Amino acid sequence: MSIQKMRCHNQGVSLKWISLGFIFFLLTSCQPVVDELDPIVRYSPPKKYIEHLPKAAFPELSDLDLRQAWGKELLIGLSFAREHDFYRAITAFKRALVLLPETLVQRELQINYEMMLCYYLANKYTEAIETFEDSRLFQAAQDFPAFQELTLMLYDCYEKTNQPDKACSVLNLIHQEDPAEAQTLELSTALSHADFAAISLLSCGLPAEASVNLFLADYQQQAKSVRTARALNALLPGAGYLYVGQKKSALTSFLLNSLFIAAAYQFFDRGNIAAGIITTSFELGWYIGGINGAGIEASQYNHYLYQTEAEKMMTKEGLFPILRFEAAF
Repeated sequence: MSIQKMRCHNQGVSLKWISLGFIFFLLTSCQPVVDELDPIVRYSPPKKYIEHLPKAAFPELSDLDLRQAWGKELLIGLSFAREHDFYRAITAFKRALVLLPETLVQRELQINYEMMLCYYLANKYTEAIETFEDSRLFQAAQDFPAFQELTLMLYDCYEKTNQPDKACSVLNLIHQEDPAEAQTLELSTALSHADFAAISLLSCGLPAEASVNLFLADYQQQAKSVRTARALNALLPGAGYLYVGQKKSALTSFLLNSLFIAAAYQFFDRGNIAAGIITTSFELGWYIGGINGAGIEASQYNHYLYQTEAEKMMTKEGLFPILRFEAAF
């Protein structure tokens, strides 16, 4: 066989394996592309914010109360709570409950409320719910001094512990007294879960409507398309990473794919079919991985963009439940 015929034969083999590799790529890369967001939008108020809230309108401890053991423990617990030393505060509140006479029902409700608030501010949502459900707080009526804060806490705790039915029950209770407040809480939940259809609907008529619309417009303008990132990286390795601002990853992807393609071509051109096949398989791995990686980077970019911008807007407009509080310790 002449050298020219051998080259033609090798090129035919090369094209054969490249075609098989392309078919393999089509079969393995047909994965669903997810553009949905699952952000973690949270807010922890600074210590100064809690300190500047007025005290809840519970009766002041009298001199007689302070001479009692339960009164001293309650005062100690409140002092620790104002210092954000929630562990010691809860310990003191529990001692106060043990020492409290059974006849002082309103004080019992107050202590359980203060303990629930400590758990809530410490992000111990399950413990906060247990404190509520294991006490007489469920009997608290609208004349309870911290009724608004109690319902806000309870709704937020049920939402954060994925108990939508109980959260809905609390929301209905809030709606009976203040429909606008209930709508604001629903909007807060929709924003936290990136439920765009619900956000647009629930923001209508609220003071925060203009800010919410601006936030949505800015997000839609700045967000990256997962499909576009993958398509660009399929057309030119590295282009998808460059699209989402990952310059170093873009350069790395381009160089690696270029080197593997060049190496595979050289192996096939020189008749080293086995090495060419191995190199091509490695290249396909990098190529497919790069496409999926670009999509993941675009998704992570959108998550970070949404989370940071939503937190800023919700903090500014007071849409987090804790920012709806009118009183604290």
